[in-house]
Amino acid sequence: MTEPASLAPPTHRLATVAYAVATAVLVWASLRGVWGTLRFDAVMAAGTAVGIAAGLLALATRRRAASVAVLVGGYVATALALAIPGVPDGADAWMRALRETVLGPVTGWKDVVTLPTPLGEYGATLVPPLALAVLGTYAIVRLGAGSSRRWGLAAVVAAAMLIGAIAVGPASRVPLPWPPVLTRLDPDGLWSAAGIGLMGLATTLAWFRARAAAERRAAVAAAGRAGQARAGRARLRAAGRAATAAALAAVAVVAAVTLAGPVSAGQPREVARTLIEPRLVVDATTSPLAAYRVSFADESFNAELLSVVVESGNPARIRVATLPFYDGRTFSASAPAGYSPLRFRHLPSPLAVSGDVSTARITVAGLGGPWAPVPGLLGSVAFDGPRAAALTDTFYYAAEAGAAVVTADGGIAAGDVIIATAANGPSTPLEQAGASPGRASISTDLIPDSLRDWVDAQDVTRDAAGLAQLVQSLRARGYLSHALGVEGTQGWTAALDGYELVPAAAGHSYDRIDRMFTALNAREDEVGAGADATLVAAVGDDEQFAAAAALVAAELGFPARVVLGFRLQATDADGWTPPPCEGGVCRGGNLSAWVEVQAASGEWIAVDVTPQHTVAPDASTVEQRDPEHPTATDPRRAQDIEAVAALKGRSADDQAMVGGGGAWLSGWARTAAVLAGVLLLLLALPAAILIAKAARRGRRRRGTPAQVAEGGWEEYVDGARDAGQPPAARATRHESALVLATAHGAEIAAIADRATFTSGGVSEDDARRAWTLVEADRVELRSRRPWWRRLGTRLSTRSLLGRSERPSPAPSTGAHR
Repeated sequence: MTEPASLAPPTHRLATVAYAVATAVLVWASLRGVWGTLRFDAVMAAGTAVGIAAGLLALATRRRAASVAVLVGGYVATALALAIPGVPDGADAWMRALRETVLGPVTGWKDVVTLPTPLGEYGATLVPPLALAVLGTYAIVRLGAGSSRRWGLAAVVAAAMLIGAIAVGPASRVPLPWPPVLTRLDPDGLWSAAGIGLMGLATTLAWFRARAAAERRAAVAAAGRAGQARAGRARLRAAGRAATAAALAAVAVVAAVTLAGPVSAGQPREVARTLIEPRLVVDATTSPLAAYRVSFADESFNAELLSVVVESGNPARIRVATLPFYDGRTFSASAPAGYSPLRFRHLPSPLAVSGDVSTARITVAGLGGPWAPVPGLLGSVAFDGPRAAALTDTFYYAAEAGAAVVTADGGIAAGDVIIATAANGPSTPLEQAGASPGRASISTDLIPDSLRDWVDAQDVTRDAAGLAQLVQSLRARGYLSHALGVEGTQGWTAALDGYELVPAAAGHSYDRIDRMFTALNAREDEVGAGADATLVAAVGDDEQFAAAAALVAAELGFPARVVLGFRLQATDADGWTPPPCEGGVCRGGNLSAWVEVQAASGEWIAVDVTPQHTVAPDASTVEQRDPEHPTATDPRRAQDIEAVAALKGRSADDQAMVGGGGAWLSGWARTAAVLAGVLLLLLALPAAILIAKAARRGRRRRGTPAQVAEGGWEEYVDGARDAGQPPAARATRHESALVLATAHGAEIAAIADRATFTSGGVSEDDARRAWTLVEADRVELRSRRPWWRRLGTRLSTRSLLGRSERPSPAPSTGAHR
């Protein structure tokens, strides 16, 4: 099958090829932080060359099949030779490689946005950027270098390439491969995205300018009207257009430097890889801390949840779930507004770990849900069992929290085997961790006043030693209880020799923690300072005491998080925590919660929080039980309330912002700022078009009367072009006026012709009249269009960009007599 060749002049091709190369370079700069290897560089270079060659061949030949063969063949060859590491060995390997080559451009992006960076040469992850380079540059050359009137669509393709590259780029700011002097000015990569966007804008403007100028020159040369005087004025107009474009680019640069960088500096960078499936799974899961005491019911207390075989090292704990966020109701892994969410990633290659490293084989029995058990801060992981392949594809790890999840249906299941190598974490005692970092990870607005009063009454230093003393006092003045009643408590109460059951409500909301510390304060007010045994008043289990200890740490300025898991060896000198897993078999009764506190050095220190269970509180201080017959509520009359405000006993209007505390925009102010920014972005382009047209109009009205009259004709023609009525090709002014058929077109053409071709020229009055007539005819031209398209006429860029259009038919010879 053949098609007519649509090859544009050489200047068109050269400018478009340069534009395609520049776009590919910007895409490479955006994505290099994702791969960071020479192989990625080679893949991008080869893909760009294949796309450009296929595009030029499509324009130069009459046979479409040849260009398609070059495009497809070059892509497949590059994919097999460069994008997929290693030479396939055997027929099955070749088939897998070909399958990745075909499906990679569609399905490979999932791995790109979920794997931790840098990807290096992992799997077939280089296939998607190869396809982007090949298809993107081919489309730019095919559209932009052709003679079709749709050549401007090449800029749309380039913009889509850049937006896609930024969207799947690194989640953290990575400095661009600037020259060394610029890298020193921007070591944190604050301006990376802005720099790519500005360079993309600059290359697009330059290409539009070169493409439009080449097209204009070709049209003038074909018409044979490139006289010396008009050529001089054309050069002046070209210089004016270049100055206008430079001014617009300068405004964009200033706006990006003064606004984009500072605004984004305090915000987490959100790209495709940060909006992935694990976050959705975690957000939809009930906090495991809220369900903690279910494991101590009689039917669960002795049920096997998992078994651990230590292959090397000496791990002390098995981490199941890490809960760094508190919203006044529960500790969870779902970030509230104002906090950066956990960034879960695949783990295709080992992470660097240090210290005491262990390897353990964990076999799941009764444990379920999305949380995956690991023996510490993970370095590497492998899987065994019937679902090994599914686990490999759905296992994600958040290194900043030491938390792992499985997003397969139902999460982990009986028979799953996780073989993990991990670091045990620091062995530094809390009391030796030094000064407070002064940056709590929990909003101080969520700390009860009763807790603050209790901390103040203990009169301790506000450092790690003081925090350790507070946690120990809290545990010693608390009392362990997993139940509100006697039913279902035989298992765990029998395991505690001589234990006396004291009822305790579940939950760890603001109100529940407030009641604990209110009881502690009341007891201390009653008996005064003394031995811990006389001050026992708070009743609960690891759920309440982990939450309370984390809030105490926040009051002293320490970041803290709650961790659920199991102990493989005793870690508590007092022996108050649930016992370690016996023989590596972890049962419901072994489940525990502890707190991890971040020291100023950055290390997270595990702190046991289980209260004592030998000295029961005085009967007069025991917290009230929940009512056995609670008041029924009518859901039809229920109203939504703000949870944290209600828990704290005040209205939502009084509620302070929950979040970072230092945010410069919040509430209605942030909404107003976002809406204003969106409005400014929407108005920026129309305003730029109107400003450019006004500047052009002012330039044309300056100069000698002859120049002003000729400028009036040019304004008349541009107005017709913007109204969708371009003048006839190779027509004189008079012929063009006849085609446009406005009331004063012929008189405007006559004045401009006198200015150009007569020795007497025109007077200032003639020049002014020409512009008066131009304004009247521009109104007439717009009035010919439907009302909803008149605004589009004012904002049209046809006259600014020199858009090539199908000209109006030239008048017949008879019409010109």
